[in-house]
Amino acid sequence: MQISLKKLELIKRYAREAYPFECCGILVGIVEHHYDLTTENIVLEVAPCQNIYQGDRRTGFEISAFEMYEITLAAHRAGLQVLGTYHSHTQTRAIPSAMDLDFLPAQHSLMILAVSGRVVYEIRSFSRMRQSIGYEDVFEEQIRLRF
Repeated sequence: MQISLKKLELIKRYAREAYPFECCGILVGIVEHHYDLTTENIVLEVAPCQNIYQGDRRTGFEISAFEMYEITLAAHRAGLQVLGTYHSHTQTRAIPSAMDLDFLPAQHSLMILAVSGRVVYEIRSFSRMRQSIGYEDVFEEQIRLRF
């Protein structure tokens, strides 16, 4: 995954501001295809979303279907696509939970920020090769800064 420092700093700010609750949002951009047949998500825009989770928002998040639809539509109109989501963990490290992975579509990025006391201390991103029942195809993506 590639993302500009400016966009990454915006996501970090959203995570700090939402603390002690989990922040969430959508990553928008393009998919870059490489000669070795691999692909890479290039994040060009970040769309913060309201966390509508009905449980404890310190340990969970949910993006409304309507908000996801509106952002997807705006992305397509701009010639972009939804690449994945980001959210913060306020009580654990930046490691996806089983629920995070259950809702991770194939080839989408899942960026997680670990926050404690309004300090972002870890950022990681994960993806999966294909949609599957297990988690054997989930891998950690390298986050590269794009200038």
